[in-house]
Amino acid sequence: MKINRKNDLEYITFDNLEQTGLVKHCFTTRHGGVSTDYWASMNMGFARGEKREPVLQNYKILAEAVGFTAENYVTSQQTHTTNVRRVTAADAGKGVWTERGYTDVDGLITNEKHIPLVIFGADCVPVFLLDKKNHAIGVAHCGWVGTGNRMAEKILQEMMRTFGTDPADVTAAIGPSIGKCCFQMDEPVLALFRKNIPWTEEIVEKDPAAEGKYKMDLWECNRRLLAEMGVQDIEISGLCTKCDQKRFYSHRGMGEKRGVMAGVIELI
Repeated sequence: MKINRKNDLEYITFDNLEQTGLVKHCFTTRHGGVSTDYWASMNMGFARGEKREPVLQNYKILAEAVGFTAENYVTSQQTHTTNVRRVTAADAGKGVWTERGYTDVDGLITNEKHIPLVIFGADCVPVFLLDKKNHAIGVAHCGWVGTGNRMAEKILQEMMRTFGTDPADVTAAIGPSIGKCCFQMDEPVLALFRKNIPWTEEIVEKDPAAEGKYKMDLWECNRRLLAEMGVQDIEISGLCTKCDQKRFYSHRGMGEKRGVMAGVIELI
């Protein structure tokens, strides 16, 4: 994992993805854009209440710095589902320059070059996938609902069905999000994990500071979901968004008065 800086812009990249030479990618931080007020300064979300123009400018800044094909960005429309959309050239620009025309999509996949896939996060876990053999990519928004419903596994399964992906050929990265240090949950949330993930008790523990509350490692949960599918090359950023609110927006730390980061990956 590397923290990159170009002028005022700061963004995260992963060594394992970078070393393949097959993609451009990043996870943004709060720094380097033109947003003001509590969105300052690199808000990537159009649904946060900010005017469109500063957000559009942030997308242009990111494209210029990282080398993304700016006119072809395609974004998710996240509602904590496990729905995955295959993106083609016909989708180019959707969610940034044009209307999406689809809803309830928390994962995007493609095998077409020069289409940056975009998901959003402000504590939720971003998962990046690259099939090195078949040259296909995927990116998923895995909040606690998505993680508990095995979203990382489901987007990989969709790549397997659509592109013939072998998990052994996949390079994966798990980006900045809320860490075990800060992810506190109660019994109803824990029940979702217990229902869907047999080894839940191995990654959860009681919070000694709060009766009836628990702490869980969402990074390890998503890593293990991928590993059990056969993915061997998985890099975890280890950066907690709630702990570092100077660098990241955090829903649990800031509430609704905030921007949102973006996870972006593009085949080249």
